[in-house]
Amino acid sequence: MRNLTTRILLGALALGLAASLPLSQARAEFPDRNINIVVPFSPGGGYDAIARATARSMKKFVPKGVNIIVKNVTGAAGRRASVFMYRAKPDGYTIAHFQASGMLGDEMLSETPVGFETSKYTWLARVGADPFGLHVSAKGPYKSIPDLQKAKRITWGVEGIGVGRWLGSFLAAKTFGIDFHVVAGYRGTGESLPALLRGDFDIWAQPIDHPSVTSYLGTDLRPVAQLDRKRAVNAPDVKTSYEMGYDLYFSDLRAFGGPPGIPEDRAKILEDLLLKAMRDKDYVDWKNSSSIQLVEGPGSSVTEDLKYYENLFRANLKEMRAAAKAK
Repeated sequence: MRNLTTRILLGALALGLAASLPLSQARAEFPDRNINIVVPFSPGGGYDAIARATARSMKKFVPKGVNIIVKNVTGAAGRRASVFMYRAKPDGYTIAHFQASGMLGDEMLSETPVGFETSKYTWLARVGADPFGLHVSAKGPYKSIPDLQKAKRITWGVEGIGVGRWLGSFLAAKTFGIDFHVVAGYRGTGESLPALLRGDFDIWAQPIDHPSVTSYLGTDLRPVAQLDRKRAVNAPDVKTSYEMGYDLYFSDLRAFGGPPGIPEDRAKILEDLLLKAMRDKDYVDWKNSSSIQLVEGPGSSVTEDLKYYENLFRANLKEMRAAAKAK
């Protein structure tokens, strides 16, 4: 009986000590194994490049032996990864580099459940909100917005109906008064950019200040508009939508997030790790060398930005759904 009493007292003492540990010590065991970063699009595109640059810098700030592994989960124009992440175990070991504005648009556009709710993800950090530009092939017949407005049939290249590029394309077509037909089925920038250059479609929406396109500007790609109030750094001669008299801002909201229900302490650790990685010298040097315009922010900034897009999509939802059905 004495031994049993002693064990009970020791157990109670251990629990009491654990409860009294500072939060930093209580958290110390996370992460103690590899963290996976899911990318919804194919290798070679912007989302993949940013995720890998973040992973390289993030590795510096995790315990020895913990690796940051990037995994491409492609399919259904990004929806497969969204559903996969929504169902993932909320332990903080699986996160994703999301196209958050596109996910919200996909959810709102659909009249049936899509398998996830954008507002319920654990939003960890904003990567950036880089404004879209409109691009045509330098070898094609179109050289300006007026050229596109005069054409009877214009095709837009997208991954699928309702994804971020489709949303930006639809809003641009509506605002500028350009014909809107889509060519869909591409698995991200790595496939859709070459398709534009081959002449598979006429126009393509993509941030101008983005590493996936910078090497093509002035040679293969001709940007014809910047959907922002400020001109693109990499194409300062290209007018903005506002300069042309059109009230349209649309950006690619890039964000890191995890499945719903990641414990608050682990979410905070992940947020801190991601922000440290995106402020790391090697990451900043890579960003600058790529001429990419990214501005990191906490998870709360993602939630705030999503409110803007919810209002924008809701104001155009009826027409968007009609266009989605027409394809």
